[in-house]
Amino acid sequence: MRDGGVHGADVRDGGHGGDPAEGERYSRSVRLPGFGLGSQGRLAASRVLVVGAGGLGAPVIQYLAASGVGTLGIVDDDAVDLSNLQRQVLFRPDQLGFPKARTAADWVRAANPDVTVVAHPFRLSERTADLLDDYDLVVDGSDSFDTCYFVADAAAARGLPVVWGSVNRWDGQFSVFWDDAPDGRAVDYRDLHPAPPASGWDESCADVGVLGPLCGTVGTGMASEVVKLLTGLGEPLLGRVVTVDALGGTWRESRLARAPHRVEARATVNDARRASSSSVPGTSATTTEAPVRGRRVGPDVDADELSTLLGARAAGDADFTLLDVREVDEHDFAHITGDVQAPGYGTRTRQRPELDPAQRVVVYCARGPRARAAADLLAGEGFDVSVLHGGMLGWQLAQGAPTRP
Repeated sequence: MRDGGVHGADVRDGGHGGDPAEGERYSRSVRLPGFGLGSQGRLAASRVLVVGAGGLGAPVIQYLAASGVGTLGIVDDDAVDLSNLQRQVLFRPDQLGFPKARTAADWVRAANPDVTVVAHPFRLSERTADLLDDYDLVVDGSDSFDTCYFVADAAAARGLPVVWGSVNRWDGQFSVFWDDAPDGRAVDYRDLHPAPPASGWDESCADVGVLGPLCGTVGTGMASEVVKLLTGLGEPLLGRVVTVDALGGTWRESRLARAPHRVEARATVNDARRASSSSVPGTSATTTEAPVRGRRVGPDVDADELSTLLGARAAGDADFTLLDVREVDEHDFAHITGDVQAPGYGTRTRQRPELDPAQRVVVYCARGPRARAAADLLAGEGFDVSVLHGGMLGWQLAQGAPTRP
């Protein structure tokens, strides 16, 4: 992928013509044991960013679009080349030279009008990384170590899960990384590859070749992991890496755990977060003070703390605003009782409802990134603001809803 500018993003709405779970289109999914209309609704409310529209990205994009994922973002700064057609099944000979991101987005629009698709025809870099804030999950189908490390670090900073895959010659691998996973299951790309190869070595399929159908095998495996994560069904490949040997016709699984020094570092960060939390559950030391312009965003609030806050508010012992910055369809599908809606605040708009500046604000979105963008704006205005750690997903996990990492 070559470097480009974020202002080159191409956004078009494919439209949601009613509830995508209705009718026959998704009937084979809905009829699966344990899937039902609820899981189809979760897919329709999800936002997935696919990095790379190549050999792995192509089958991922096809199956996620066919499955009814609500919003698909596609990042790729490359153009279609003749050598791509051996494995990148989204593209045709008459599309040579066309930008991959926009061409892939056109395929999605034609294949499923229920899906909103966003083309990002540029390289993911420091200056374009903010686009991750608008998504719930990232698929890494890139073909370079530099991009893999960047995606891993950018997703970890935002608490986003990453479905990752790689193919080379006759072999492929795929797994799920989530630096913010609960229950001590945190693991990410740096636990698999702690450092890039020596001397910047980065062998690509252009150098050594790759079996075309292998890309489809690994890519469809990745798409299945995305659906499992978004619906909470099955057991995702978190802490497990699947290796496919296409030449030998074998699959094997390897366990992956966080390195001890990384576990200790994470524990230190979590201890510091808890220590800086309010000493009185359900209250804030600044609740009755006048707003301080340019204050910092406060420590995250986890699901247990939010439950305590909600209980205290119901009893009249505390007062705060719970702000949902997700889109209207996401809120309609599932939300936390007693919240206030502010669709898109912090990412696509700066307009928000009137809020009491003397009240604490807790912001949430699906997983956290959009809420953090909103919290930054509120803190800049002087609000005492925190983010719900893990977002709606973390809340559902804590409540025992059928959505798990």
